[in-house]
Amino acid sequence: MVKPWVLFLLGGWLALQAFSAPPATAQGLPEIAGEGGPIARRAEGFDAPNVARSKFLGWVRRNLTDRIPGDETLFKQYVDEWGFQFETLSINGIVFAINIDVDGKYPFDITLMDADCDGVFETKVEEKPGQRADLSIPECVFRPATAEKR
Repeated sequence: MVKPWVLFLLGGWLALQAFSAPPATAQGLPEIAGEGGPIARRAEGFDAPNVARSKFLGWVRRNLTDRIPGDETLFKQYVDEWGFQFETLSINGIVFAINIDVDGKYPFDITLMDADCDGVFETKVEEKPGQRADLSIPECVFRPATAEKR
């Protein structure tokens, strides 16, 4: 029998395979896929889960990019105060994405993305059956100066 946390980690890994694709626009964000598409942007950001009020489940490192040797991306899994699971993804100490599971079933339902490493998750991806959004890892997580500021 497969442990639930293994499925949780596998779901996060599969959901983030999209981050290995090259950016589709100059800002590293894909274009919105038409009305009702999977990607929404809001300059003021989307509400993100509160890590401080959540229960930490565990962590794992994965290799999502060839730009840094080894397993550079840290996935930290949590359960929030309402029982929803989510995970944060970080490189060089900068959280650039949050995967959220709202229905308790694989895969993750929502991905929040911080494309400029300012702590505001201005991109929200809700993939629906038959839709797929390819996102890239933000360039700012690779800049040591940016990592030192946070």
